[in-house]
Amino acid sequence: MSKGDESDKKKIISVTMSQSLVTRIDDLVQNRVGRSRAQLIEDSVRWFLDFTVHKWNERGIYVNSFRAVFESETLSSLFFSSLTPTDQYELGETSGKQAPIADAVRLFHGGDPKNEKSRSLVLKLLQENGWGSISLNDDLIVIGSPFYPAPFIRGYLESLLNVNLEVVETNVKENVALRII
Repeated sequence: MSKGDESDKKKIISVTMSQSLVTRIDDLVQNRVGRSRAQLIEDSVRWFLDFTVHKWNERGIYVNSFRAVFESETLSSLFFSSLTPTDQYELGETSGKQAPIADAVRLFHGGDPKNEKSRSLVLKLLQENGWGSISLNDDLIVIGSPFYPAPFIRGYLESLLNVNLEVVETNVKENVALRII
């Protein structure tokens, strides 16, 4: 057996977990999300390794097929300030049509980002990926401390969610509010 084969050889280990995690794993197995406890735990470790900062090289940090870039808001602002609001909107619209979030919603959650039932999930995933603190109240989407300017966000969300939005004036510059029309 070669050295590479031996490193992939299975080994039995013992893991102590909280009862709430064990119950959750058992629910996932019962719902056929995973074949077994062992498979789900092994998959979880693989995901941990893929989604943490263990893959650093001279070109940056890689999380699966994405390269993470640490950039200041100043640099981002400089880029967007060179674009007109119309250009920002069109860039957002194009980006929303090609959004990786749409794939995540379809492939991992079995939903459609254009379906109203998936809207909260889409916004949650965007929040988890650094877009800002996002809340949805009826037909109003509010983004606190947004990373992108309002016209870009509007174009992105319109094409991603297949909705028409209007920017709602706010007194605080650190908020972007969009009404679904």
